[in-house]
Amino acid sequence: VCPFGHRALWIALEINAPFQVIEVSLSNQPASYGEKFNRYETVPFLLDNGFPVYESSIVAQYLDSKFNHGNLHQSSDPQAASVVQLATAKFEARPFYVYLQVGGPRAEADVRDVLTELETIYSQHGKEGPYLLGGTLSSAEINLVPFFFRFNVLLKHYRKVDLFADYPRLKAALDAAVVRPAFQQTAREPQYYIDAYAGLVSRAATR
Repeated sequence: VCPFGHRALWIALEINAPFQVIEVSLSNQPASYGEKFNRYETVPFLLDNGFPVYESSIVAQYLDSKFNHGNLHQSSDPQAASVVQLATAKFEARPFYVYLQVGGPRAEADVRDVLTELETIYSQHGKEGPYLLGGTLSSAEINLVPFFFRFNVLLKHYRKVDLFADYPRLKAALDAAVVRPAFQQTAREPQYYIDAYAGLVSRAATR
């Protein structure tokens, strides 16, 4: 369900990193998880031979650096690296959750502000698509697409809005990423997310 966890799982499969998944329930998290492993009680969390790595974007970069020479993060190309880091830095997840929960023109405008800035980055700083760096998948997509994928499904269903219709560069990146084998292995069918987030929407409706 969690897009943050999806970042780590997707990149691990994309670069063929060896890993073992231990699922942790967000709604019924065992006390031992925070006490013995991750004091932040967040997911994903990577334990590499006893070395802890926290936060999804950091986990993704760690795996890419260790098992893929940092290629997805463009570690050998400072200019390309600055562009993918800019896209990641300008993404904010919170407006998407707020819009899903409460709806309304103000919440939609906040989401569109985020998408407009990202569309500008893809158009003005990136290469001709489908990805930010042209035909090359990068950490920009690793960090953005798990959210785009979910909220494209969720906002169409719950808010009757097709946001990405107005952002062709972002839509092209989304469409190209979701058909990649590694992404498909780590994603579920749309109805799964609709059902999983139903409680979030219904709780907001009853407040």
